[in-house]
Amino acid sequence: MNKKAYIVLLFLGFSLIFIYCTKQQKAEMVVLNGKIFTSNDNNPFVEAVAVKEGKILAVGSNDKIKKFIGQETEVLDVRGKLVTPGFIDAHCHFASGGRSLTTLVFRGVSSIEKIQQMVAAKIKELPEGAPIFGSQYDHTLFPGAKWPTKEHLDKVSPGNPVVIRRVDGHSVWVNSLALKQSEITKDTPSPFGGEIVKDPKTGEPTGILKEAATQLIEVKGPRIQLNLQDDIQRALSHAAKLGITGIHTSSSLEEIEIYKKMNQQGQLTLRVYGWLPVSRIDEYIAKGIKQCQGDEYVKIGFLKLFIDGTLGSGTALLFEPFSDEPEKSGLPQYEEPEFYDLVEKAHENGYQIGVHAIGDRGVHWVLNAVEHAQEKHGKKGLRHRIEHAQIIIPSDVKRFKELGVIASMQPTHCTTDMRFCEQRIGKQRSKGAYIWKTLLENGAMLAFGTDWPVEPLDPMRGIYSCVTRKNIEFDYPEEGWFPEQKLTIAEAIKYYTLGSAYASFEEGIKGSLEPGKLADMTVFSKDLFEIEPKEILTTEVLYTILGGKIVYKKE
Repeated sequence: MNKKAYIVLLFLGFSLIFIYCTKQQKAEMVVLNGKIFTSNDNNPFVEAVAVKEGKILAVGSNDKIKKFIGQETEVLDVRGKLVTPGFIDAHCHFASGGRSLTTLVFRGVSSIEKIQQMVAAKIKELPEGAPIFGSQYDHTLFPGAKWPTKEHLDKVSPGNPVVIRRVDGHSVWVNSLALKQSEITKDTPSPFGGEIVKDPKTGEPTGILKEAATQLIEVKGPRIQLNLQDDIQRALSHAAKLGITGIHTSSSLEEIEIYKKMNQQGQLTLRVYGWLPVSRIDEYIAKGIKQCQGDEYVKIGFLKLFIDGTLGSGTALLFEPFSDEPEKSGLPQYEEPEFYDLVEKAHENGYQIGVHAIGDRGVHWVLNAVEHAQEKHGKKGLRHRIEHAQIIIPSDVKRFKELGVIASMQPTHCTTDMRFCEQRIGKQRSKGAYIWKTLLENGAMLAFGTDWPVEPLDPMRGIYSCVTRKNIEFDYPEEGWFPEQKLTIAEAIKYYTLGSAYASFEEGIKGSLEPGKLADMTVFSKDLFEIEPKEILTTEVLYTILGGKIVYKKE
């Protein structure tokens, strides 16, 4: 090759490299003119974001980011609106939530008479003898906060079995026909970890069943066929409107496959960390199913187990009896040694565990179990979680950081349960309830969610609860319930985004808006940092962006 030809080829080579590099630096999407909260403490606010191949290419000023705009770049001018990392709900029951959008829901209903009217109306829509299912009733809203009975339902539904799940999901209210079909009588003993509530005078079941006893209900009659994928699709549409780009959800191996299939078909509009029931641990080990197995869209999550119930149902596991039921101190779901062994087995085999624990004794048992497992098999970096962690004794607070245990909490549980918490456990113990600020000050990691459909999926309700600690429906107390536990807006958003990402071992790829991370973002109608707290509840989502693609746009 002569010198002239060599120079021409060299020039062409450099030209192609220059064109290639220039092209590589052009963004597929650019978000401009925003107040963009990054959840990165070192660079909390920027004006603009550039996105390429589903990830953040750069963040910074408008002038800096405009340089990444090419002929094919989608430019989204948000006109000064607040942009945050996409919200990640760290604890929900997604498919169940989707199904709840089509069933009888009694949230906020404050009288038995109204529930009777709704049940009677539903019966007219269904075939003769068809079972009636409902959810989210709250007896503490009824006059006198008294538990309802089967007779209340019998009045309007003598020929249809009725099963209504309490708002916390840990007890059910049924009619006489449902009890009869389930073969539950005065002689039926309560199972371990559950209670068939019986009339103290007659010994007859009242129609309330708690915890493990709810599994005894088996009703008959013609039913509408339910489709799990339809439930998920319905939930996806709902979540996209609320700015949610990730969920940690109750699941199964079969449900995980549905999420994978939907992703392959381009139907998945958020990222899934699906937790599995610990009861099938031997199957997971035999099949080689690993923690975090999957991709950026669908991953295997923690193994879930329960140690107690709830405050609302009076089944949370406490050191001291309930103030309003001094003969009861909760219903453990395992004998203590059996529980420790199960946690150890999961830990030994490399699984993160997430334990439902609400009462102070329940939380204590979980911390003990984790400590025991770590002493025998090492810490392993498994980031075990306590789901709810609602009541905590002072001596257990520091153990969260020491053991690396995440407090996976739902802020709206605080502002819902505050209506009856002090009645149930007294004012002194209530000081240890929903102690977000105290946990943070002692080095714990928080991850926020909703427990949908126990609470609504809207994260704005959680943010409001964090910064006000006021009941949403009744707007009290004025200064907040134990206001020393309030969080700032920045903290509330951070633990709804980066905290949740940390809880799924994904803080390196999402949860904050930084170069190299997934381009999951939410654009809001109002600036949460500037508005009055009450306005948080009416703040809407304008855009939900997943991997640089708009999956929801408010019309």
